[in-house]
Amino acid sequence: MPSASRLSTLAKYPFLPEARKYISEYGLTLESFSDPAYSKIVERAKQRIVDAVRLGERVDPSNMSEDEVVELASFPLAIILVAAVKDRFLARRFALAEASLATKLLSEDAKDAKRGSKTVLRIARDVFGMDVEVTGNEYSMALRDYLKASMRFNAPSWKLVNRIVDRGRVMVTISELIRLLKDRVVEYVLENVEKAMARPPKLPENLQRIVDEIKSILPSKRYEEEIISGESSPEAWPPCMKLIYQEIMRGENVSHFANFALASFLINIGMSLDNILKIFAHRPDFNQRIARYQIEHIAGLRGSRTKYTTPSCDTMRTNGLCVEDGKLCGGVKNPLVYFRRSLRRLRKADKNKAEVEGERG
Repeated sequence: MPSASRLSTLAKYPFLPEARKYISEYGLTLESFSDPAYSKIVERAKQRIVDAVRLGERVDPSNMSEDEVVELASFPLAIILVAAVKDRFLARRFALAEASLATKLLSEDAKDAKRGSKTVLRIARDVFGMDVEVTGNEYSMALRDYLKASMRFNAPSWKLVNRIVDRGRVMVTISELIRLLKDRVVEYVLENVEKAMARPPKLPENLQRIVDEIKSILPSKRYEEEIISGESSPEAWPPCMKLIYQEIMRGENVSHFANFALASFLINIGMSLDNILKIFAHRPDFNQRIARYQIEHIAGLRGSRTKYTTPSCDTMRTNGLCVEDGKLCGGVKNPLVYFRRSLRRLRKADKNKAEVEGERG
């Protein structure tokens, strides 16, 4: 059995390699959770999922159980329950919440320079196989690992040209390293949910009741293609906007710039703000109040009252959002130009079709 301090670390970071070993040695199985003796673990697993649905990234470490065995064991059980719900939005929402919780705990531990450094480095190296080194208070990552971890970030500070690179290594702060680890935790949780979905176990009755409860609290966000009918039909959209839209509708987390690009595009082609909000409701980190404010700000209804135009194709390319380097777009300079041309073609095709059908009639 691990020491008290080691158990505390496992409870906070249940994705560490020895966490699974500890649970295995504890002898817990799914049938164990039908025993009232383990009700605290079951309730904490349920709470982790409910907090993910209701709070998302705003999960609070103060909600963690004071019983470290309960906290640790509730993590894999929560993964099984999420998988049993079979909802991709919930899976991503849960993964994001767990990653947010882990990074908040890491940031708190990092205040203790010695302990924090040791924990962060161990997770980076042993869990996610990242080539990270520390010299004094300076951290560095292998160039390959840095590029892989930061590729979805659009802020200028993450661009390689704005980083210090020394002999194939990129300098990062411990706060930046923790931020990079967040996405790795999301991937880890999602991979484990997917594995559980592929081989769903038979749940005891009390766990199945919890699955049914979780299904009942999921937000009503099943919006289909009808919300983007008429002139805003995706048929006329450029490939870059179609791709961002599809990723969001699958519940994936896209970059801040991708969110801005799609929102500004939809606003400029005349989609209603309410329908735009419905699309972004599929994001795992969706917060209605914040999302509405951001959409209204882009539309020029908030802040400076300036309506933002859609980023140019060059800007989309710079931010890694251009599809096949624009080969499918006919040399346009802005996604809006593609949309207008495509819309004219669609209208013309519809008119010709109507004329042919009229002649046949």
